[in-house]
Amino acid sequence: MPIYAKSAKNGEEKERLAEHTISDIEAIHVLVENLPFGAAKKKRIRTDLDESMAFHDVGKAATGFQDSLEKDAKPWGRRHEIVSAVAASSAGAKDVVIFGIITHHKTIISDGVVIYGCLPEEQIPFKNQIYPVWKQMAEQWNQNIEPLNDEWRKICTAIGRDDLLSKPLNLATPLSDNIRNWLYRDTQPICFSFKQRYYASLLRGLIISADHIMSAGKILPARIPILNKYNITSHSLYGFQTRVGKKVGNLILRAPTGSGKTEAALKWAQKNQKKNGRLFYTLPSTASLNAMHLRIKQSFNDIDNRLVGLLHSRVASSIYSILEQDNDSSSRDISISNQAIAKTLSSLAREMYFPIRVCTPHQILRYSLQGKGWELMLSEFPNSCFIFDEIHAYNPKLTGLTMATAKFLVDRNATCMFLSATLPKFIRKLIEHEIPSISFMQPSYHNDSDRRILEQKRHILEPLLDGDILSNIDLIVREAEKANSTLVVCNHVPTAQEVYRRIKDKIKDTVLLHSQFCRRDRNNIENDLLRSKLPLSDKLFKKLPKILVSTQVVEVSLDLDFEQGFTEPAPIDAIVQRLGRINRYAILPPTKVRIFSKQSHPYNIYDANLTERSLKILSSLRNPLGEEDLNEAADRVYGKSYSYDNQVEYEEGLNYPRLKKFKKYLIAGTDQNWIDEVIDEKEGSVSLLPEPLVEGYRTLKEQGMTIDADDLLVPVGRWRTYLFKDERRIDKSQDPWVLVDCNYSTEIGLEI
Repeated sequence: MPIYAKSAKNGEEKERLAEHTISDIEAIHVLVENLPFGAAKKKRIRTDLDESMAFHDVGKAATGFQDSLEKDAKPWGRRHEIVSAVAASSAGAKDVVIFGIITHHKTIISDGVVIYGCLPEEQIPFKNQIYPVWKQMAEQWNQNIEPLNDEWRKICTAIGRDDLLSKPLNLATPLSDNIRNWLYRDTQPICFSFKQRYYASLLRGLIISADHIMSAGKILPARIPILNKYNITSHSLYGFQTRVGKKVGNLILRAPTGSGKTEAALKWAQKNQKKNGRLFYTLPSTASLNAMHLRIKQSFNDIDNRLVGLLHSRVASSIYSILEQDNDSSSRDISISNQAIAKTLSSLAREMYFPIRVCTPHQILRYSLQGKGWELMLSEFPNSCFIFDEIHAYNPKLTGLTMATAKFLVDRNATCMFLSATLPKFIRKLIEHEIPSISFMQPSYHNDSDRRILEQKRHILEPLLDGDILSNIDLIVREAEKANSTLVVCNHVPTAQEVYRRIKDKIKDTVLLHSQFCRRDRNNIENDLLRSKLPLSDKLFKKLPKILVSTQVVEVSLDLDFEQGFTEPAPIDAIVQRLGRINRYAILPPTKVRIFSKQSHPYNIYDANLTERSLKILSSLRNPLGEEDLNEAADRVYGKSYSYDNQVEYEEGLNYPRLKKFKKYLIAGTDQNWIDEVIDEKEGSVSLLPEPLVEGYRTLKEQGMTIDADDLLVPVGRWRTYLFKDERRIDKSQDPWVLVDCNYSTEIGLEI
């Protein structure tokens, strides 16, 4: 009778235990080869992992587990990894091997506070502490010992470990007191050194990642590429790009929007890659990540989706959208296949699979603050290059956490780069204080090509317009009729919706973009806007809309180039990003930008004093504006430091205990499930299904189009859900939650 490890899925047969284990070991060998360590350390790790993986699933031989693999069967309700660990213990395996086996699905035993996801104490047989449930588990396992031995011989032979065959499989030896000390939070840091806990965590992370990778799709990871073998750009470089590409070590780069910061950063990464070093490219906006993901895939010729991974909260939808753009047919079978591929790549992005990752800074923090899966950083972060783009857009607490993480990374032989179009001097000084070895670069007047960037004048800033945007619709329409394309940026979704309605009545070629469209509709709007860069024929290009009314989502998410713009008041860094979407490439003579003196919506999403100071200083600049004018203005706005409250937030992040005292807080086999609350994740939101989309959602689900269905959900910031509490407009009895009694359309989005 064969022993199986996995149930039948997608029409395939159940997977034999030996087959599954051997594939996991193959993945482990690739992961070990990709580690940024010396040969001796990798040899030790591989030996321990071979033994861990050989034993890690033998507990699945228990009859109860085998029965649970049948179609529509109930779960066994027992932990197979506990049986596996006792089998390894009985064979004389090292404690660190046993620990990796027993914790490769669950965290260590509850301390009375954390319960969900922990190992069940009553199922674990310690010396002088054996509960009846363990005796039942052992009895069920022993019933299948003969067929298990057949699988065991195949496993040991496949990995060349005939020595393991000399040790018959049995459950004769309960777990030792030493293992007991490993499995309790209060005893582990007392009984074991930081070095021991670090190594146990490293092994655990590798075991979990190999298991997840092969479960996701049985596609072995690629070897870490040598980055400088790729030609990332075909055009000539600016002087600052060449200098950045030759710089070894940590670096701050300040360069104007649209001047080629990304190419410079990738050239820097090519120069600074160390042995088996990975590359992490972070951006604060989820929307901007999708475009950057495509850009970096092209730079490194990733045609088979094995080098560059995308990591954020809605990554499956983003990848599926890319795949569907290449799908010329309307075949549902192809779409379902693309969904399966997207889900696989989404799962792999969270494992040690892609050597290049594009993500938000929150994903890096999730590891450094010991959120779920944090152990991967012990294998991936050393020797790696980290690029923190748009650092000026971080809030003070996130800046502090990022700086604490950067210090942590540099201490582990990683190299960091910070990018910004408008980096206030005081933030530069904060970075230099925390990373004393870091250098600073920017375009130079002493270089001819750089001088062209610095001297270009792209904008004429008109005097502040009296009143708010809603009282000036006629002015916007009148000026828009004189230009080919006009960008109008609002600070709030309701304002943008109302502005759009009023303008649409007068100019039909008007488009609305904001964050409260469902993913399907937002993708369609953004893709249509981006097609304005593509030729319809040799001489004809699709035009931008006459007017785009948008919120802040346009600031960093879309590479667009409008002729002129109007914007609500905002701090200078936000204004500069909005300017970066107007006459972006300086193809036209300096174009007009107008800022309203007042905001329509009563709620300030920006610091009111900072916004007021920004408008005052911007109004004092001489036209047309140059890049240095904006940098100097940003320095004047922000002054020499954060405000008192912002400084408190920054220091709170900078001195976060789990980073500052990493050695003290490291407990192997644990994670912190409240990390999202600590980092106040920007992409954190509640995904709600507007009532008008419920029928379409259910139809797509019935057709197996699960990603298409989920793309009908609308992300609503958690802070906004208070609007619905009194009215009980969120129906939590349904999955997903339904927002009842609301208006939604593909043209306007969700109206709150």
